[in-house]
Amino acid sequence: MKYLKYFLILLFIPFIVLAEECDISKITITSIEQSKINGNTEEISEPTIKNRNINFNLKMYDVNDSITYDLVIKNDSEEDYMIDEDTFKTDSEYIEYTLKTNDNNNVVKAKSSKDVTLTVTYKKEIEDDLLSNNRFDASNSLKLSLNTSEKEKELDIITTDNIKEAKNPNTSVSSILLITMALLITLVAIYMLVKNKNRYSKYIVVVVSMLIIPTVYAVCKVNVEVKSTIEIEKLPKLYDTVVGFANESNACVVKYDGDVTDEVGKTVPATNVYFDKCEDKRNIIFGGFCWQVIRTTDTKGTKLIYNGKPVDGKCESSRDNQKGVVGDIFYLQDSDILNNEYLYGDSYNYDEENNTFRLNDTISGKWNESTYRSLIGKYTCLNQTGECTAINYMNNYDSINGTVMSIHQIDDINYDIIGASPFNAGGGSPAMVGYMFNKVYPMENDDHNVTEAKFGNSFVYNENTNMYTLSGDARVYDISNGYYVIGDNRYTCWNSEGVCSKLSYIYYFHVAPSYIILSGGMGIEEALDEMIASKNVNKYNSTIKGVIDSWYKQNLNNKTSVLESNVYCNDRKVFSYGYWKQPVSHTLSDDTLLYNYFKEELSLACSNKTDQFSTSNNDAKLIYPVSLLQSNEVRIMNLNLGTGSPYWLMTPGSFGYLYGRGTNGLNSVTYDDGSIYNNAVSEVYGIRPVISLKNNNKISKGSGSETDPWIIE
Repeated sequence: MKYLKYFLILLFIPFIVLAEECDISKITITSIEQSKINGNTEEISEPTIKNRNINFNLKMYDVNDSITYDLVIKNDSEEDYMIDEDTFKTDSEYIEYTLKTNDNNNVVKAKSSKDVTLTVTYKKEIEDDLLSNNRFDASNSLKLSLNTSEKEKELDIITTDNIKEAKNPNTSVSSILLITMALLITLVAIYMLVKNKNRYSKYIVVVVSMLIIPTVYAVCKVNVEVKSTIEIEKLPKLYDTVVGFANESNACVVKYDGDVTDEVGKTVPATNVYFDKCEDKRNIIFGGFCWQVIRTTDTKGTKLIYNGKPVDGKCESSRDNQKGVVGDIFYLQDSDILNNEYLYGDSYNYDEENNTFRLNDTISGKWNESTYRSLIGKYTCLNQTGECTAINYMNNYDSINGTVMSIHQIDDINYDIIGASPFNAGGGSPAMVGYMFNKVYPMENDDHNVTEAKFGNSFVYNENTNMYTLSGDARVYDISNGYYVIGDNRYTCWNSEGVCSKLSYIYYFHVAPSYIILSGGMGIEEALDEMIASKNVNKYNSTIKGVIDSWYKQNLNNKTSVLESNVYCNDRKVFSYGYWKQPVSHTLSDDTLLYNYFKEELSLACSNKTDQFSTSNNDAKLIYPVSLLQSNEVRIMNLNLGTGSPYWLMTPGSFGYLYGRGTNGLNSVTYDDGSIYNNAVSEVYGIRPVISLKNNNKISKGSGSETDPWIIE
């Protein structure tokens, strides 16, 4: 035992020496070749390698720009090595280096090579104070730990922080600590043994030496230096660039100082809203489509309007027509056609080349008076295959028109719209001005062949009998010569008694009365609330929303993450109710229900939460962050945004007998000269979707002109 202790002490020294004498030249990088570039990364010069040193000289513009290289790691030793993939991702604060093997076998065979990929990624935006002449030196030291004592050898990757001083020790921190501790314990044990202070010291020497033998021998370090000189050219943000034009002399980008509702439930004085009122609009290519700048948002986003497909990377106004979805109103009285089992879908895809539609998210169902409510807002090909050349949108059902549908086909359209369709199929209800709607209360106009009946401006409802009885100033009127005599008394049961289970409210009369039918104790105020203002008003898609959603899902769904959850205002707040509320004191010319469109104030405020359409508003929920312009946005710009067909805006105009169009819902349409009119929602006009890009979107290239549009990746 006396000699054993000295033998173990002497045995410890060679293993330390062995760890330092590994032949690191047997591990080399023999080739490097670029394989892929993402974003706007550029190579200023080709990468170089020397033994285990890699040097890059790159130019990057935006976060997530990256470049990938194919490397070959060569093993000239007599041993096989196992590559541990868990250590191959090396994170740093600004620049990330990621290594991956190219096959499913991580073994680097003796006397062979292994293909791996090395990706350099601009991970986090670099602060200005870290840039010197727009250049950022990113140096990483990859330390390869080679286990040469085990049957399966491991190649471990560790990295240091790339903006701190790169350290490249010959042994890992854990190994240094272990060896240091072992040395100290051994020295203490030797001292105790020599002094005979402790009879257990000899055993301590044996145990520690046994631990040290494999530990020290296993550490064989190879350093691979990765040095990247990366020129960071910060791309301009879209919002900052648009706002920057407002500071120029004779600027046509103009600050808006009124109220704005760009976030759900927040109407505030605008601080960041600038309108692009320039004759030469700023043009953008985003998501493979051309767009024009409308304004910035108060959340520092940028609102854009669709402007067609680019041709040769340009957004010129001389582009030819393109293919798109064109819809029109279709009334189907024959219920037998729909009373069959068909596939119905929430949206569709379409093939412009073959002029075909295919349903998405289908269910099987029948459309009839008892089931139609579950199928409103769905599409059908009127077959069981879900494929067709003409697709039908199921809008509503009423006793006059039967099934109210719109039918869509692929046809030629002007380049600056995605298609053309009614805003809503059927306009005989105030509900039809909604971007979404629920209860309709469709128009009725049957005069019941009566010459006299009792009319009143109030009623009493008996819940036990479910019967209405006219009250107040209810009187029997002779209406054989017209309904003008009834004045403010708009409720009737179409009999002289004034008692009925279904009550009619007449909101307009000309040759025949126009009225809605009420039941269950409902009055005109409750019906109006259900049609335009209640919390549950947004249940079914309008015809135009269905077209926009289907287009977005097919073309822009992968870009949602870079778009704002912005508010799109379908302002159904009523400016004047006309004859729609009791008591009324209007002349015949004032019979029309008017929405906020008729107010002179050019405000971007959106009063009702149920009108603030957004992906973040459960009361007016958008599936996708896309919709239409407001009429006030066009008015504030006072500028022509169209070069072809007139197109729909989101703003309701009125409901009633207006401009000789009869009893109908009217919404705003802008024409190619920039003028705005109220048109019946059942008419067919163009569709130009509107989106809002987030503040962090940057311009990668371009000047913003038609021939050199800004590019947003």
